[in-house]
Amino acid sequence: MKRIKILSILCLLLFLSACGFQTEKNSNEGSDLNETKNDNENTHEDNNEVEVNSKENNNEKEQPEINSEDMSIDLSNFFMKDKSVAKYLGEGNEYATYTARTQWHNDHTVSIFEDNGGTILLRTYRITDKAIELINEQGEFYGEFNPTNDELDAMPAISTFLQLPIEKDREFDGWKIIEVSQTLETPLQKFEDVIQIQKIDETGSIQNRYIVENFGEIKREFIMDDEDIKFSVSSTIESIQ
Repeated sequence: MKRIKILSILCLLLFLSACGFQTEKNSNEGSDLNETKNDNENTHEDNNEVEVNSKENNNEKEQPEINSEDMSIDLSNFFMKDKSVAKYLGEGNEYATYTARTQWHNDHTVSIFEDNGGTILLRTYRITDKAIELINEQGEFYGEFNPTNDELDAMPAISTFLQLPIEKDREFDGWKIIEVSQTLETPLQKFEDVIQIQKIDETGSIQNRYIVENFGEIKREFIMDDEDIKFSVSSTIESIQ
């Protein structure tokens, strides 16, 4: 919005300069005309300089606030190796227990097949240098998924799973980073440097995801706590094959 306002002002100044030049041209001759041209050229140069500076300032503001530590983070490390199968222990619902199979399509696209005994859910993610994007989500998926690289690259982002910079209280796509170095006990092992992200919807229900490098999502939970409904469902990593 600020950039649009600046450009609008610049356009107005250029327009007024052009009108002034035309008035001088009709009312003066000889040296007066040359002086008006020189003044107009100087006005254009000044306005162009202001526009360039404005664009540079806006470009600086549009740059993501990513520090050197975040630049060293490889977001592809937030997924398991190809063909890994992890089991998650569920609580609160019979379908909260599931297995997750990882399939890498290329170095920046990966799919997770979640089998909870009732259905298989497919989710596909694209990794960029700034974010992990969900680009495909299908329920009742029982076949193979082997799209071409061009097909994968053409898929639009549905939502954001994780985004740099990873800083406490940072928000993205409805999620908020609650902790960046949490300790979490699981049936598999004790994890350090766990990232907790949280989303609260309009009903007040809470979703938590716990993510760590070299494993990805190690726990998820859904919490509903209001006057009429109180319950929680969680799935926590238990083993890896």
